[in-house]
Amino acid sequence: MRHVLPRRHALTHLAALGLAAATGTSRAQPKWPSRPVRYITQAAPGDPVDLRLREFVQGLQPLLGGMSSIVDNKTGAGGILAHQALLQAPADGHTFLLANAAMTIFPSIYRKLPYSPLRDFMPIAVSGLSPIGLAVPASSPERTLAEWATAAARQRGRLNYGSPGNGSVSHVYGFQVNEDLGLGATHIPYKGASPALMDLAAGQVHFMMLDIFSLRPLLGQGTLRLLAVSGERRSKYLPDVPTFAELGHRGYDRTGWTGYYARAGTPVAVAEQMAAAVNQLNTAPEWVEKRGQVWSDWLPLKPAEMAERVKAETEAYARLVAKIGFYAD
Repeated sequence: MRHVLPRRHALTHLAALGLAAATGTSRAQPKWPSRPVRYITQAAPGDPVDLRLREFVQGLQPLLGGMSSIVDNKTGAGGILAHQALLQAPADGHTFLLANAAMTIFPSIYRKLPYSPLRDFMPIAVSGLSPIGLAVPASSPERTLAEWATAAARQRGRLNYGSPGNGSVSHVYGFQVNEDLGLGATHIPYKGASPALMDLAAGQVHFMMLDIFSLRPLLGQGTLRLLAVSGERRSKYLPDVPTFAELGHRGYDRTGWTGYYARAGTPVAVAEQMAAAVNQLNTAPEWVEKRGQVWSDWLPLKPAEMAERVKAETEAYARLVAKIGFYAD
């Protein structure tokens, strides 16, 4: 004979089952974040990227349940030390990396890289975007790219170009300009953008391809001149500077960028929650204004969308590096 529970007992039984199910779900998906969130950066303490990161993660805290944040500076080796520091952390969503577009160059330029940026890292969200500009000292008499290219070609083999370091976007784009214009220039890698910019403004470096975020202070001082920028369209911050494409030079469609990464294997739900927090803060009027002050653009990409963009850029840089035949190892 079938046993039927009284209605009161049946409701109590169902409530108990619901509590058990909720408890099981809670165990399967623990609260995140459950401890301070660590942000690794290759930027040196006190430099503009470091200061901006510290300010931004403070703003993220209320969106992450009030959990505190820690900024961990891992400088050196063009960012490789910072990348490796992330790979040594658990893939539990409590450690993130603020990386830049060099992540898309490293797989092709470093043939002995001990990790795979595409396989071992999970893109989370874009932090900022910036066109790469061809900068020359303001003392250069040439006012256009065509004029400068003609004058530079007459000095073939006697010019140099700087970059913040081997394997950087600045380095690869500088090499591309050098090859496209047939300059025979020598690459001078620096330890960071600041010393390279000082030498460029002084005329000790003849040209440099660098993001406009980094070029902005010296452009404002009038010590540098910008001849062209990368990207599909002119920067809204520099409407009078043409793109390379407008001037008939192809292969300069990529921009510089910074973005947040986690280790591969991080729970997708955590990655999406983190991306939503980053994107929400970036839409706040305060941060729209802050980006405008430093000539930084932004795209509200989700993790999967950023992963597609990173993969496409990695493949594009691989073709460029193979064409150039330059390797950093």
